[in-house]
Amino acid sequence: MPDLSTLASTLAQMADLSTLASTIAFPPFLPFSPSSSITTYHLPNQISNKINPSLYQPNHTLHAARQPPSAFTYNSLIRTYIQDHLPYHALFLFNHMLSQCVCLPDKFTFPLVLKACSQMSALPEGMQIHSMVLKINNLSTDVYVQSCLVDVYVKCGRIDVARQVLDGMPERTVVAGNSIVDGYVKSGDMDSAYRSFIEMPERDIVSWNSLIGGCVQNSLPNEALALFLELQLSGLQPDEHTMSIMISAVSDIGLLAAGKMAHGYIMRRGLSLNGAVGVALTNMYTKCGSIGAASNVFRSIPAKNVGHWTSMIAGLAAHGLAEASLLLFSEMLRSGTKPNDITFVSVLSACSHAGLLNESLACFDLMAHFGIRPSIEHYGCLVDVLGRSGFLQEALEIINKLPMKPNMVIWSTLLAACRNHGNVEIAEIAAKNLIQIQPSYGGGYLLLSNLYARIGKRKDSAKLRMMMEERRAEKVHGFSSIEINGSVHEFVAGDKYHLQSREIYEMLDEMKCNLLSAGYQPEACDLT
Repeated sequence: MPDLSTLASTLAQMADLSTLASTIAFPPFLPFSPSSSITTYHLPNQISNKINPSLYQPNHTLHAARQPPSAFTYNSLIRTYIQDHLPYHALFLFNHMLSQCVCLPDKFTFPLVLKACSQMSALPEGMQIHSMVLKINNLSTDVYVQSCLVDVYVKCGRIDVARQVLDGMPERTVVAGNSIVDGYVKSGDMDSAYRSFIEMPERDIVSWNSLIGGCVQNSLPNEALALFLELQLSGLQPDEHTMSIMISAVSDIGLLAAGKMAHGYIMRRGLSLNGAVGVALTNMYTKCGSIGAASNVFRSIPAKNVGHWTSMIAGLAAHGLAEASLLLFSEMLRSGTKPNDITFVSVLSACSHAGLLNESLACFDLMAHFGIRPSIEHYGCLVDVLGRSGFLQEALEIINKLPMKPNMVIWSTLLAACRNHGNVEIAEIAAKNLIQIQPSYGGGYLLLSNLYARIGKRKDSAKLRMMMEERRAEKVHGFSSIEINGSVHEFVAGDKYHLQSREIYEMLDEMKCNLLSAGYQPEACDLT
């Protein structure tokens, strides 16, 4: 129990804090008095320059405080700014603390201001604070301060310096280790991330989530699943974030059986579906081809957010259920949930794949009602639906009037539409722009070459093929995958390396015969 003197001191500090919070002014950078006998430090003027003085009320004045503020008072206010995500304000107040020379920062001050530097990725300020830490006794070995320094350098992209700080720590903390792993993950260096993870003397669930999530982000889903199994053997329990990452890995592989096992684990643990786990489960079932299971998960979520609605709308669109996707979008609007830009991409994609031109135009116009500015993805969907409907000139006009530079996808979309409708004039425009953006992309050459071959321009078709070879342009082959008895099999066009390739081609020949007998006529002129 605190004694009366301690309680009185605490109340005095609280009174000091409330007074300072209501009266402090934030003047521009103040130079230190050369007559001051207190050891002083200062941060560069850039901190003052980043602060908008209008954020502070003009009637605030430091002189109204009865007593000089203490380090406790400054720390409390700086912490408040950090919690409110106002790092500029926190650093400005720290600058004010140093310039007034009424009290020195302590071991509780530096972690706070270093967190401010992390929030705003302020490398120069972080380096100057680091130099201050090195000059103050005991702080250079304080593991909490050192952990915050590691985080600053990681957030500022200096993973090399962060590693040096970590290696010089007398005792490595979990927080510092997690920062290093996260830094390597974000830079795409998964080998270094794994080595740092293994070197950690102790790991928590954040450590595992960072590494597993990094594997998913860097297209290593099998490694992510292997790490998840190791996590379960380690004795730690996966949390909701872990499960959402793991389900994303399952989605990338297309392993429905593993996804169902993860779903069962979530139900047994009683984890909530109201957040990222519900979105991940819906995505997983749609990507694995089980749209019915995805719908069941979606309907079972009691508090749906925009992510849940968008995931289900996109899933229906991917399965060719455009009308169901539009109906669900209408239901979303009636529920009061505000759609975001990704929602409209999903809806417009559903409309374009089904050739619903009027509905697509209506949805595009609806974006303005919700204050959403169309991106290149939205315009791409609009060009796609116009192209599918035969309005090639209108699609070209939209591309020419785009507020941003057209990319490969939008020119490829128009070129494919021109090929389908036999419009050579616009196809040549699209192909020219496509080749100019990416000369090594073979898709543009092939689409125009196929169009030339279809209309009888064999010489032009052969010329394009020769140009493609001269420029060493290649078409990236897509692949298909299917799960059979718990194993995922991948295929590409012309693949003969599968162990059962003979049986596969026999089945393809049988399917081809069935298609021909049903009246299907293949495009013999198409080149691949």
